[in-house]
Amino acid sequence: MIRLLTALVLTGCALALFPRISQAQNNEEYDSIGELALSNDTLQLRYQNDGDLFGMDDSILSGAFFLSEERDTVFSAGVGFPTGLPLGPVSLHVGPQVYAALLNDENEDILSIGVGAAARWVVLSNLGLGIAGHAYYAPDILTFGSADNLTDLMARVELGLQSRVLVFGGMRWFEFDLTEGEGERTLQEEVFVGFGYRF
Repeated sequence: MIRLLTALVLTGCALALFPRISQAQNNEEYDSIGELALSNDTLQLRYQNDGDLFGMDDSILSGAFFLSEERDTVFSAGVGFPTGLPLGPVSLHVGPQVYAALLNDENEDILSIGVGAAARWVVLSNLGLGIAGHAYYAPDILTFGSADNLTDLMARVELGLQSRVLVFGGMRWFEFDLTEGEGERTLQEEVFVGFGYRF
């Protein structure tokens, strides 16, 4: 329980660090996006802010709330730093992602600190068509509670309906490897759809 409370405090602190949203000088430029993603068994709310975090241009700060049909609840927060690699229409960010999970089973609290990357490829900018994904892994040394490690992989296709609205669909593999030989706990391994609103 102490670990879960610590995780919630860390997640709250990370969310409190979100920069204030500035007024866009151009109607096509927005700092933030809020998203809702749904699958047959899961729901996720996510917020992302693009800005100058720690003095680094184009850095990303994000936070999410995940809920499964089994009533597994996960709060996460992450920071992404640009790599600066000349990848043309592809943007690549690397950084940590913190997960605080309260699983449905009693006394299964988990705190994981994952590392990984998030990428986005702008396929057709005039249509807002893009391909995005992320890959995060938390090893045993950075996973506390009733799990040994965490794997979070996602890929999706995005389409901008207008300057503010984004729709997307994809696939996510999200699971914990539990301790004491209890096997894997899969939170999500299925197709999802959703939409986002930029502001």
